[in-house]
Amino acid sequence: MSELILPPAIRRFVDPARLTADSLGRSEAMVFDAEGRFLKIGPRESLHRAAVAQAYFARKGLSAPLTAFEQDETRDYLLVEALPGKNACEWLEDPLWISAALGEAVRALHETDAADCPLTDCNQRAADAFARETGAPFEGDLSLLQRDALTQGDCCLPNIFFCERRFSGFIDLGDAGLGDRHFDLCWALWSLGYNLKTTRYNDRLLDAYGRDAVDDGRLALCTALSQWDK
Repeated sequence: MSELILPPAIRRFVDPARLTADSLGRSEAMVFDAEGRFLKIGPRESLHRAAVAQAYFARKGLSAPLTAFEQDETRDYLLVEALPGKNACEWLEDPLWISAALGEAVRALHETDAADCPLTDCNQRAADAFARETGAPFEGDLSLLQRDALTQGDCCLPNIFFCERRFSGFIDLGDAGLGDRHFDLCWALWSLGYNLKTTRYNDRLLDAYGRDAVDDGRLALCTALSQWDK
């Protein structure tokens, strides 16, 4: 990677010649393993929101620290410390444990005091994404959505890490912020079923999350709004 030109704030921590391309997470940005950190590079302004979310989640103990964020004329550069452990896909050999652990981790996220969260537009972003991708506005009742939790925004198994069977954090936070908790739940349930090739453990995830906080109507609404292509 010696040909990659990095801005000074990033070069302070990264040797371009030692970067290794990585496929961690689902981001469309270029991702590189930077020896204990991860570097994302994307078009200018594409990673600014992720940088804000990264710093906020780290402050709340929900992700790794943000090392640096820099922009040049055409690109964003986001450098983040690596989380300890492995993502949830690496624990599928024990579906009873991982399904419950996921429910507990997502509930802990949603119980986080996020009154000071600077990102408050997650519900509108979901509606905008639906309209953009389908070419038509969502016809359901968006007034039912609540802004009741700090959400990860792409709450799939590759974005949730555990170390020695203890939750260690979330990655890929470009869509994180305040929104309806059921967006995270619908994606966690979908991802668990997709990776296990069965939905038989979905109830275990919901039981561990806590049925007291699950509204079936809002869950169906968030699923329809965000999983229109599934």
